[in-house]
Parts: sequence; structure tokens; C-alpha cells
Amino acid sequence: MHPMLRIIVLSFLVLSAAAWAAPEPGNDPFIGTWRTNLAKSKYNPGPPPSKPGTVTIEPNGNNGIKVTVVAINAKGEKTVNQYSASYDGKEVPFTQTGPGAVSGQTVTLRRIDANTVERIGYLGGKKLVTEKWVVSKDGKTRTNTQTGMNAQGEFVNNVIVNDRLK
Repeated sequence: MHPMLRIIVLSFLVLSAAAWAAPEPGNDPFIGTWRTNLAKSKYNPGPPPSKPGTVTIEPNGNNGIKVTVVAINAKGEKTVNQYSASYDGKEVPFTQTGPGAVSGQTVTLRRIDANTVERIGYLGGKKLVTEKWVVSKDGKTRTNTQTGMNAQGEFVNNVIVNDRLK
């Protein structure tokens, strides 16, 4: 194959892969409100939450989202987590309120493909939990697999399944 033709073909493949990975504007499958399905979720360490929480993901700018997580722990206490981030892998502040809230956290987001996102949480620059978010092809289920250490220094290996509310 001629070297110039090889460069053109490789460039086309790279651009095609990039276009395939990012959803069309307004069609991000993560956007919406999600409720935790406690029966399908697994928490290690436990105990699981006492009630299902919600995750609200809204568009934010051209390549980003605003995330609000409302969780109810095993004791029935409410925690709210919020941040706005782009899918560019840059650290942004993460706000947490409620019992046991930890300040000084940051997160990064990186889109793997149209239905997969990697989120990494940090505290004081130290990597804590890596999350892999996957939205099912039908768009009805969001699975969040969490591994690493939480802000309290406990090993985490959770699989949290969320059902789309809207």
C-alpha cells in the first residue's frame, strides 16, 4: 500500500472511532434521572442503603454533565454529592454534604464509548475509587461498578444498578 494512502486510511479510522465514541449532541444516554435498584445491586463493604437513592445527570456545556447523587445510608441518613465535569479527564471539585461528608474531593470523567464512562475520585490528589458507568443498549439501565478505596480508607467493590426514571 502506498504510504500516503496508508496515512489517509489510518486517519479515517481514527476519526471514525472518535465519532462513534461520542454520542450525538442531545443524545447522551447518561442524561436523565436514575433510581438505585437495591435488589440488583451489591455493596462491599455493606450494609446497603436503607432506601433507593437517585442519580440526576444533566447536560452541562458542549462536552459535560452535572451530576447530583442523593443517597440514603443504612442508618437512613441522607448524603448529597454534586459536581459538574467534562469528559476530558480533568479534575474538578466534588461537593459532598450530610453525615460523614468529606471535603476536598475531586473527580475526573472520561468517555470510553457512547455507553461507557470512567469516573475516578480523588482526595488530596490521591486516587480513591474508579467507577465504570455503563448504560444498557436499550437505555433503561445504568450500571456503576466501583473499585478502590473510599474516603474513609475502606476497600470498595460495589455494583450499583440504576433504573431510568426519566
